Amino acid sequence: MKYTIAVGTTSLPKIKYLDKVIKTLGLQADLIPTQVESEISNQPLTSKETKKGSINRARNALKINSQADFSIGIEIGYLQNSQTDFLILCWSTIVDNHNFCVSCRSHSFLLPKFHQNILKQDKSLSDYVRQYLEIKKDSFSQIIGIDIRDREPFIVSSVRQVLLQYLNRKEF
Repeated sequence: MKYTIAVGTTSLPKIKYLDKVIKTLGLQADLIPTQVESEISNQPLTSKETKKGSINRARNALKINSQADFSIGIEIGYLQNSQTDFLILCWSTIVDNHNFCVSCRSHSFLLPKFHQNILKQDKSLSDYVRQYLEIKKDSFSQIIGIDIRDREPFIVSSVRQVLLQYLNRKEF
């Protein structure tokens, strides 16, 4: 079966990672990137707000593309642990025309001190992720910096989980 999936973003990296997961799972799909609002802050600082953003993106994309089989919303955000340090995470949500909604969260990752300081100063982390890569030249820091800049492991994890949950549910 070939799916038509409305995607609540026009972000090329998010679409690329979603397409990668679809192919890895052996699925066929036409993606419809859709400019929508998340209706949350630009830099969500709780898991709850990040999840809400993914739900809003999925719902808003499906409203615009009601002919789609389902829609998916992807939202990157941050949360604080008990020591008030920030972790990065991603929530992905699928919504279909039968009012079924499923959300899945990626793993979280404790951000380096550099990133902690940016978020604790209430600055936009995306404005500084390349600066970290320029400052930290060792291979370990470069790997971490690229993961934080590109967000690929978090997006792939949550998108894969939500697709598997949704499609497994459709089998029953």
